[in-house]
Amino acid sequence: MEQNNKQNAKKMGKKDSKEFLVIADTIFSPIYPVIAEQIVTNTGIHSGTALDVGSGPGHLATALALASECTVHALDCSPDMVEICQRRISEKGLTKKVIPSCGDVCEISFDDNSFDLIVSRGSWFFWEDLEKGLSEIYRVLKPGGKTYIGGGFGNTALKEQIVSAMKERKSDFESGMKERLMSRSPEVIRSVMEKIKVHNYSVINDDSGIWLMMVKE
Repeated sequence: MEQNNKQNAKKMGKKDSKEFLVIADTIFSPIYPVIAEQIVTNTGIHSGTALDVGSGPGHLATALALASECTVHALDCSPDMVEICQRRISEKGLTKKVIPSCGDVCEISFDDNSFDLIVSRGSWFFWEDLEKGLSEIYRVLKPGGKTYIGGGFGNTALKEQIVSAMKERKSDFESGMKERLMSRSPEVIRSVMEKIKVHNYSVINDDSGIWLMMVKE
């Protein structure tokens, strides 16, 4: 399963960036404000310093900045996505609240205990090493800080709307989505948490998606 995710990640990198951005700006655009509000509500973190891992063009990072008082660092391994994110935050007047940078989740270029909140939507399905990625995220999380990492569409209505639209573009979208979710099942997450010795965590697995909330002890 992990090998399939690596292959999917390579395919993802070869996708036409214009098509990806069109889909993100149209079909997926309604989910980000919903997820941002869920992050703030479920974590109880309204201010401080946040990190969005695998931020892409910055949709969730900007939504989180608008939904809270957090300063959000948007981290992505693609220089193209970082450049697009920079343009997006300039257009939205968020240059003081969203800070894009290029980097990889398996080697995060921030000091230990740097962030009050670390989020990610969708990227962990494509990480080369889930265990290493979550270890790095835990390392840069401040004591008392929380994560909201996973994948989902915010609610059932949005999920149905998006799956329907995406199946018109790609007939196997739904089967691929189910495969990715299986690769990050609660059982898989619990196994990784044991390996990296993180004990204070919870898993949200409901209509909003599947999300890992770690709390730094």
